[in-house]
Amino acid sequence: MSVSKQRWCRLAVACLVMAAIGFIYGWSVFSAPLSQEFGWEPTVLSFTFTVLMWAFCAGGIVGARLTARTSTRTTLLCAAAGIFVSFALSALFLQQDVPWLMYLAYGGIGGCSVGMAYTTTMGASVAWFPERTGLASGMLLLCYGASTLVLGSVATGLFALIGWRWAFVALAGAIGCVVAVAACVLRRPTGQEADALPRPADAVGSDAPNAPDAPDATDGRASSANGGGAGGHAASQGAKDGMRHDYDTRGMLSRPAFWSYAGWMFLVSCIGLGVIGSANQLALEAGADVAVAVGLVGLLSVCNGCGRLVGGVLFDLLGAGRAMAISAALHFLGCVLAAFALAGASTPLMAAAVLVGGIGIGGVSALGSGFVATAFGQKHYAENLSILNLVLIPAALVGPTVMSTSATFAGGYLAGTGTLAALGAGALGLAALTGVLLARMRRG
Repeated sequence: MSVSKQRWCRLAVACLVMAAIGFIYGWSVFSAPLSQEFGWEPTVLSFTFTVLMWAFCAGGIVGARLTARTSTRTTLLCAAAGIFVSFALSALFLQQDVPWLMYLAYGGIGGCSVGMAYTTTMGASVAWFPERTGLASGMLLLCYGASTLVLGSVATGLFALIGWRWAFVALAGAIGCVVAVAACVLRRPTGQEADALPRPADAVGSDAPNAPDAPDATDGRASSANGGGAGGHAASQGAKDGMRHDYDTRGMLSRPAFWSYAGWMFLVSCIGLGVIGSANQLALEAGADVAVAVGLVGLLSVCNGCGRLVGGVLFDLLGAGRAMAISAALHFLGCVLAAFALAGASTPLMAAAVLVGGIGIGGVSALGSGFVATAFGQKHYAENLSILNLVLIPAALVGPTVMSTSATFAGGYLAGTGTLAALGAGALGLAALTGVLLARMRRG
C-alpha cells in the first residue's frame, strides 16, 4: 500500500479511537444511574469531573514521555488497560459510602488513561499530514466531540437493559478493545515514509541551519514533521506557520508566541466551558420551554463538533493568527447574541448565539493541535500539546464560576454573558499578537 493510502487508513483508525475515548465528556450521562442508586449530591458527582480533567492533563504528559521511551503501541496498550480497569473497578466495588473510589477509578485512572490515549493518538496521526495538519486534527477532534452523543445514547440504552454495573463492564471491554486493536496499527511514519509524504512547496527542508535559540533543534536529517522529500504541492497558510526546528518543552516555554497563544486559549476556553456548563439554563432564561432548551443543548453539541473540523480547515488555509482571530470573533459574537437574547427573552436569538458560538468553541482544540505541530515541530508534539492543555484546568474553574456567580448575585446570566463577551474581545487582541510573534519566529 502506498504511503498516501496508508496515512488515510491510519487516520481512519485514529478517528475510531478518538470516538471511543470521548466518553470523558459524557460524565453527566454516566453519573445519572449513580445519582439515582446512591442519592449522591450534585457536588459529590461534579467533583469526579474535576478529578477527570486534572487526570486527563496529567495523563497526556505521562503518555507523551512513555511513548518517547517505548513506543506508540506500548502507550496505547497501557491506556486500553487503564480504561478497562477504571470502568471495571467502578462497576464491581462502587458503593454508597465510598465515593472516593469513584474519584480514584473513574476520575483518576480513567482520566489519566484517556489523556494518554488522546495525546498519543494525536501525535501518531498528525505526523502523517505535514501539509494538512489542521484538517487531520479537525477530523480527529470531530470524532472525539461526537463521541458524547453516540456513547451517551448507547450507555443510556445499556443502563435500561442490563443495569449500570454490567453496562460499565460492557463499555469497558468495548472501549478497551478498540484502543488495544488500534495500538497495532497506529505509529509515527518512519524516515523513509516521511520522505514520501506530501510537502508544502515552501516548507523549510532538512538543509535549514540550526538556530542558536532552538534548544532541541533537529540535526541534518529531515524530521518527520517536514517530510524531507521535494514537494510540488501548493503550500497552505497553516504550513507556512511551520518553523525550522523541533522544540522540546523547555524551548517551547521560552517562546513568547506560546504564552500569547496560551493566554488566548485560556480566554476562549473560559467562554466555551462557561457556556457549555450553563447552556440549558441560558435557553430557559431566554424564554425557551424545556423541550426547546434540550434541543438547543443538542445543537450546541453538534456545532461544537462541526467547529472542530471548520477550525482545522481554517488553520490550514489562513494560518494560526487569522484562524485564532476568526474563532475569537465567533466567541465574542456568540456571547453578544446570547446577551441580547436574554435581555429580550428571544429564543430564536439564543439559537443564533448557540450556532455561532458553538462553531467557535469547537474550533479551539483543532487550532491548538495545529499550532503546536507547526510552531514547535513534531518531535515533542505529544508532550507539548499536553502542556498546552493544562490551560484547561484554570479555565474550567473561571468560566463556570463567572456564570454561576452571575446567576447567584445578579439573578440571571446577562451579566455573565457580558463578562464572557469582554473575554472574547481580549482574545481578539491576543490573536493579533500571536500572529506577529509567530512571524518573528519564522524570521528568527
